[in-house]
Amino acid sequence: MFSNWRSQPEGSGHSSSDETRVGDNDQDTQVMEPDQGNVLSHIISQLRPGADLSRVVLPTFILEPRSMLERITNFMCHPEMLLQIPEIDDPVERFVSVVKFYLSGWHIRPPGVKKPLNPILGEIFTCYWELGNNKRAYYISEQTSHHPPKSSYFYMAPDYHIRIDGTLKPRSRFLGNSAASMMEGVAYLSFLNRGKNKAIGEQ
Repeated sequence: MFSNWRSQPEGSGHSSSDETRVGDNDQDTQVMEPDQGNVLSHIISQLRPGADLSRVVLPTFILEPRSMLERITNFMCHPEMLLQIPEIDDPVERFVSVVKFYLSGWHIRPPGVKKPLNPILGEIFTCYWELGNNKRAYYISEQTSHHPPKSSYFYMAPDYHIRIDGTLKPRSRFLGNSAASMMEGVAYLSFLNRGKNKAIGEQ
């Protein structure tokens, strides 16, 4: 069902199969050059417990080669688990199916679990999925705040009555001998074929 991924501008396309191949090859380690190790040592020497890592300038070799706006699409990489949910009549089964779809996006991880690039204020990323039978799902995202970083996104599969509106606010802290990453935000999943108000649907 998930046959292709395309985005604007051209050349920034990506597919979930690429992520799968990364995991299959077990390429989760990276050999650093001596000068890269020196850069990391310099950065670590400036960190203090509780420091906000979003304000620390990091060298590109330890960053994931895509921005947070694109990384959010990990949560939509299995549309086959989402598209049939609006047709499920039992509310409990519908809820369980939504949870399964949400958790399906967490299995993707880049090599070395790298931090994605920080989008600049006003940056936009768009793409769409080919769902078969000339049907598509569309995704639009924008960086709506720089400090603190905030990414807003919109996903819609109109032929399946599905709409998602969300805002993601990633936070990270240096804890002394480790780092913590927190993904805060809200997301509203709407089934437009359900609910009393068809303009809003069931959320």
